[in-house]
Amino acid sequence: MHCLKNINRIQINNQLMIKLFHLYEEKGRAYNYKELFSKDEHILANQVLETNVQQLAFYLKLDLTDARIKLLSNLKRNYATKNKDEVLLKNIKETLKMIHQTNDDFHLSVNEIKDLVTILFRGYENIKFDKRGKSNNRKLVIPFEELSSEGQLEKIIELYHQIIRADKHELLMVIFNFYVDFILIKPFNKYNELIALIIIYTIIYSQFQVCRYDSFFKELLEKQEVFQQALTQARYDWEFGFSQIDSLVRVITDILLKMHFNVKEKKHIYIFDVKMNKQDNIEAIILRGPDVFTKNQIRKKVPLASESTINRTLQLLKQKKVIAPLGKGRSAKWQRLSEKQKKFTIEQLTIFDN
Repeated sequence: MHCLKNINRIQINNQLMIKLFHLYEEKGRAYNYKELFSKDEHILANQVLETNVQQLAFYLKLDLTDARIKLLSNLKRNYATKNKDEVLLKNIKETLKMIHQTNDDFHLSVNEIKDLVTILFRGYENIKFDKRGKSNNRKLVIPFEELSSEGQLEKIIELYHQIIRADKHELLMVIFNFYVDFILIKPFNKYNELIALIIIYTIIYSQFQVCRYDSFFKELLEKQEVFQQALTQARYDWEFGFSQIDSLVRVITDILLKMHFNVKEKKHIYIFDVKMNKQDNIEAIILRGPDVFTKNQIRKKVPLASESTINRTLQLLKQKKVIAPLGKGRSAKWQRLSEKQKKFTIEQLTIFDN
């Protein structure tokens, strides 16, 4: 536990401090989103969860096609798994689903981590505490290095909570000191980095409301290389208590700031959608958009529209001979047959009237 034990030596540089100030400003504003998105909160939550599952599969480089990943991440269906990677993907879906649904009750503990590990690796791999050291006997003072792996994990969790209660250190700094300690004490026989990632996501999800409205793992995937470089840097001199955690915290701060920016954009789209019928909005997007488009492009423009609403609008415009499909299947492209609408109609402009 060389990181948490030496956390008092950490000084945050000015550049990172400024970013953290911006992040906590946005964090305070995020509490307004619950009321704003209340009518469509369930739809948005499912979209974020499915996106998280898909992006984490890409992050882990599972040997599955994009189509198969999308299919298995669908919350409405439970497809039979065909291989080990599909088992892991299904377990990831169940794990993230549990994190999203029960996060208000989460308290970092050995038992909570055991539960996460059980769900994450059920039917995939036999993950257990690494065999080493002695049991954590509270009547005896046993050096940390001589404790069992479970005893070591219990110790770093105790220290984590002590530091949090003292409220003298920045939250993300504490979280990622714990993250590096967890990875480097290797409490489990395999997959410690993945387990650590799921744990810190669980903590971040509980602390930052923005995770309910945008995908953390989508932004992490885009910064995977720099995140891994920062983790490699944090490993250096860990045993001497001189790990450099700043880079990890900087990456995560950038990710959370980007998520806040994304939700602001969703907010503007959502307010527009509230004033305008979703089907009319989809039709307007098609009439003003490129000649050839995909359903996925439409979905990105109206993220809170249901699949059935998008399909219904496409079929309606097809019947009116406004558009025509250029192929078959989910990824088929569509072509607009009518002339592109370059301006809003008078009816559309009325949505801006007070």
